Amino acid sequence: MTQQLLIVGHGSRVPQAVTEFNQFADAVAAQINIPTATCFLELADPDLATGLTEAAQSVGEGGEVLVLPLFLGGAAHQKNDVAAAIHWARAQFPAVNFHYGTPLSPHANLVTLTAHRVEDALIAQPDALPAEETAVLVVGRGSSDPASNAEIARTARLLWEKRPYRTVEYAFQAVAHPKVADGLQRCIALGARQIVVMPYLLFTGKVDEAIRAIADRFSREHHLPVLTTEYLNAHPLVVGVAVQRVQEMLNRTAAMTCDLCKYRHPMAGYEHQVGAEQHTHHLHGGSAHRHEHHHHHHGWARKT
Repeated sequence: MTQQLLIVGHGSRVPQAVTEFNQFADAVAAQINIPTATCFLELADPDLATGLTEAAQSVGEGGEVLVLPLFLGGAAHQKNDVAAAIHWARAQFPAVNFHYGTPLSPHANLVTLTAHRVEDALIAQPDALPAEETAVLVVGRGSSDPASNAEIARTARLLWEKRPYRTVEYAFQAVAHPKVADGLQRCIALGARQIVVMPYLLFTGKVDEAIRAIADRFSREHHLPVLTTEYLNAHPLVVGVAVQRVQEMLNRTAAMTCDLCKYRHPMAGYEHQVGAEQHTHHLHGGSAHRHEHHHHHHGWARKT
């Protein structure tokens, strides 16, 4: 049986972000014995429809396409955009088996790497204050999905466990609260004399740039050292998680939890979204910013 791995990235207007994604995909491909291709939701090529089509044509009738979303959390891109696109691809290529992987987070490897990034930032600063006087602010992109946002809070808590920092807080660059500036203010209120900001992101891009700009401005305005770490990137710990997610697809053990899904349970403020249709305008995204809508009944048959 012919198989192909299709790694799906978000895409970015920042060329370095696309380069880093491709380097990550190469690192994953080097550890598995499966032909690997890549595509993007938007802002880069090939787009998602092209990626799915070419993968299906490559494996042929009876073949398998393993779709790995390179996302940290299970938000709308994971639950709707890529899932709806896979439903579309199954209709286009009924003789091809499509299997869908789960997001990278949560995973202990990512907490460990977050701790390493913070430690590296402190070591790189010659006059850095001790960890006991330092607050760490873990910053995610932010989402309209409460379960995805909760993963940032859980990562922050796990980072704090048994480590000497004065506090570990969390914030979001957009969409959700608290915002980055709010998180920085909370760190000061809790007695921090130094703050380390950890962009909980896979790659560089506009979100990373925005987080760094806010941290730098806050440092100048409050005359307080605010250090910003490197994002996660293609560190072996993260690549290892991605390889694990591929193995879960191969073993048929990949499964999203629906216990906190706003489409399954009436989460506060999102009650109207229970049972909502899956849809995406990213199926024909790519650098040309083409848009289409594809509506499907919400369900997690796509997790196979």
